[in-house]
Amino acid sequence: MRVHLVAVQAELKPEVYTQPEAFRAYVLELTQKATQGLPEGEPRLVAFPELFALPLLFWLETSPAVQQAPTSLQAALRLLKEQGPRALRFAALGPAAFYHLRARQVWPLYQQVFAEAARRSRAYLVAGSLFSPLLDSEPGRGLHPQHRQVHNLLLFFSPEGSILGRIPKVHLTAAERRAFLNRGPGGRQVVQTRLGRVAVLICLDAFHDDLVEQADAAGAWLLVQPSANPARWTGPWSHDPRQVEGEVWLREGLAKKLLQRENLRYGLNPMLNGRFYELYFEGQSGVYQAGGALALAEQAMGTEFVRAAVEAPPPG
Repeated sequence: MRVHLVAVQAELKPEVYTQPEAFRAYVLELTQKATQGLPEGEPRLVAFPELFALPLLFWLETSPAVQQAPTSLQAALRLLKEQGPRALRFAALGPAAFYHLRARQVWPLYQQVFAEAARRSRAYLVAGSLFSPLLDSEPGRGLHPQHRQVHNLLLFFSPEGSILGRIPKVHLTAAERRAFLNRGPGGRQVVQTRLGRVAVLICLDAFHDDLVEQADAAGAWLLVQPSANPARWTGPWSHDPRQVEGEVWLREGLAKKLLQRENLRYGLNPMLNGRFYELYFEGQSGVYQAGGALALAEQAMGTEFVRAAVEAPPPG
């Protein structure tokens, strides 16, 4: 079975996050361009980058003072102050109050827009992640958190727009820990689809052998790694300035992690780029097989759509 894999290398544009319709239009535009020209009737999977939806928490229908704050922490504090009595309801949650307050406000838009994008493109769709508690919904309580903890998480949609997985990040960076995030639970990273088993390991997770091994042992043939790399692609590597960031990423990333696996055959790595408060992201998106890239973005900046058609194993 031939499957079309598409990595959406997306650029952060502040103006598309301030109003619901602008965000909807941007996601639908990117998804339409990602799938434009693909053969009708052939399955496709489209993946957005890590943190693609995070700006919604800070910029959706907020004041210029919040949107133009020097740092994300200052923006969060200003927004909590502006929310007044509504924010006080979450005061007992401490640093997690901001995420619990804003996740409830942006989650419906986040879910609805990506569900619509999946249906319109007739694609399996890995949505860009945001910081949020794991939310659930039921008639008596409506939208509510499963617990106090906050994760870097994303949604995985079917072509019909239904949620197949709510997938949290397990291994956190130092910056994520400073942002008061919690390590996500394991066991949610492999999703059964009509295309077979697909693993989603958010950024750093896919560099850890333990989770890659679990995905392989669970029978996943595809590993999706949504990423947001807060470093210059051609600059010094954060762990060893004698090495180049992008060169280390390409050498140690999916092409290497897919070698000699029992089930894993391909990898999809969409990357975020652009500025978000004090952070700046660069990265060259790609589609990989064991030992090398099938397709790479031309640059580590700007919006690109990286595609490859691969043969998926028969579901079983």
